[in-house]
Amino acid sequence: MTLARWACVGALACAPAVVRAAAQDEPHELEESTSTELDKLRPLIDTKNWPAAIDLIKGVQAKVGADSYDNAFVCNILAKLYLQKGDYQKVLEPWETVLRLQDTHHYLDDKDIQDILYFLAQIYAQEASGSKVPAITQQNYAKASDLLKRWMANTKKPETSNERQDAEIFYSSVLYNLAVSNGGEVNKPQLRTAEAEIQKGLRMATRPKEGFYQLLLAISQQEGNYPRLGELLEVLVKQYPQKKDYWSQLENVYLSLAQQEATNKNDELAREFNIRAIYTIERAQELGYLKTPKDNYTLVGIYFNIGQFGRATELLHAGLRDGSIESEEKNWELLAYSYQQVDKPYEAIDVLNEGAKHFPKSGQLDYQAAQIYYALNKSADAYESLLRATAKGHLEKPGSVYGFIGYVAWDLGKLPEALAAVEKALTMPDAKKDEQLPKLKTFIQQAIAERDAAKEGNKKS
Repeated sequence: MTLARWACVGALACAPAVVRAAAQDEPHELEESTSTELDKLRPLIDTKNWPAAIDLIKGVQAKVGADSYDNAFVCNILAKLYLQKGDYQKVLEPWETVLRLQDTHHYLDDKDIQDILYFLAQIYAQEASGSKVPAITQQNYAKASDLLKRWMANTKKPETSNERQDAEIFYSSVLYNLAVSNGGEVNKPQLRTAEAEIQKGLRMATRPKEGFYQLLLAISQQEGNYPRLGELLEVLVKQYPQKKDYWSQLENVYLSLAQQEATNKNDELAREFNIRAIYTIERAQELGYLKTPKDNYTLVGIYFNIGQFGRATELLHAGLRDGSIESEEKNWELLAYSYQQVDKPYEAIDVLNEGAKHFPKSGQLDYQAAQIYYALNKSADAYESLLRATAKGHLEKPGSVYGFIGYVAWDLGKLPEALAAVEKALTMPDAKKDEQLPKLKTFIQQAIAERDAAKEGNKKS
């Protein structure tokens, strides 16, 4: 039961008829003057006049003995009225008074005390989570922990009941927060205490509640225990396959483990965790999750990492065409690279030409196609691709592109075009340090001079 709902029930229990019934059931009885004053409470509760009701109870409290049954009774009512009003901090003092009197005199029945313990623990936990002062946070979590420990020791609720399991989760979460809320320094012994309580809760039912696993996840994250995170998340995706966040968390855990093993040069283990990541994504996609362009691109990247270039190429090409992977230049470049890795240069060229159509203001893909053409001894095709690249512009290294045009044009005997390209390249920052371009320029100039001399000789003859 939530605090707000219980507050409503508790406030209604303050009605005079209920007060008299309670007095008959308990060995303790209210003083007649107290009971008479409480008769005035019902109209105020019926009209939800909480401030007036609180004032009335405070007036009654001022007239009763501090150690009396009447004080315990009216303090309990006062706490419930504050709860109904939403003044949670003001609930603490009257209920603490009730517990103090109960420890000495046992004025109220066990059920009432169990309710007070539980909801008082909720308030302290709420106060703890809302505080930005570590010392106060720790103090309130410690109070909540003590109250819940007492509740656990006295509860008669069956271990398999929802209420008992919810209480175990609540208690475990308080213990966890007590361990991790000390100004950023984790208290490891307290963390072990929290884990022991969680394990106790897990043994209560054949199908434990989700909250226990979530707390174990939090502990494992605190410890950086990624293998255990993977084990726990595998349980959660099996039991709650409809919750997509668990799938993405499991994917990230396996990718992190793969990266760790790769850094440690454990290639076999890195491959194993990459394969687990693939399996996680594909299982999730069968359920309709992890299907964003980013997820699809991640899947392609993992296939690349384990050397499955054929599968990576297939997924990437299909994704770029149907939009399930973002149509970005770098993705078309990767697709072309993947075709080259499986020794399909012409398919790589086709991909670059296809991709270039999507980017009419960028010549980068045309430039890369030219490089592959040139490697295949297709200088004429390379030259045409280079001209398209420079016509579009927006090149990463324009000097290199114009320098490349110089070489290709020289191969094709297009000497004026070659010289113009080299001269333009030499004016660009990214090519100024290229020591080969000045030499190429000299060779081209010499070739032009020789050709012109030959033409002049032919005219004279």
